[in-house]
Amino acid sequence: MAPSPRLKDRLFTLLCTGAAAAVLLAGASRGNLRVGVVGACFFLGYGVLHSVTRRLTPAARLLTGDEADVAERLAQFRATRAAGQAALGLALGGILLDLAVGWEPGLWVAGACLVVVATFVAALWFFSRPGARRA
Repeated sequence: MAPSPRLKDRLFTLLCTGAAAAVLLAGASRGNLRVGVVGACFFLGYGVLHSVTRRLTPAARLLTGDEADVAERLAQFRATRAAGQAALGLALGGILLDLAVGWEPGLWVAGACLVVVATFVAALWFFSRPGARRA
């Protein structure tokens, strides 16, 4: 017998809270409280985002894949593929910049991560529109 969706939500929230506490403690024990707080906020934010999106429909189905029909699963697959292609392109660009000019990674790595997430969100929106082109 599979656990109910409500139980799964509570377990996931508990897991995110536990991960946040672990990251906070690990950061504090290493003398880097700022990293611990940022990591804890990340996990808590992810738990809240998951909790909120589970109550929304049909947008939540696009993000989670639960109870999604074929068109929604295809839109999620295409958005994931586009985000993966963006990540590979950014990684290749970073390698080429490092080899060509010795450009060391820095803040642009965080920016590249944001570009990948933005690509996923934009592609999910694009491919989930009614009448979106099927490429």
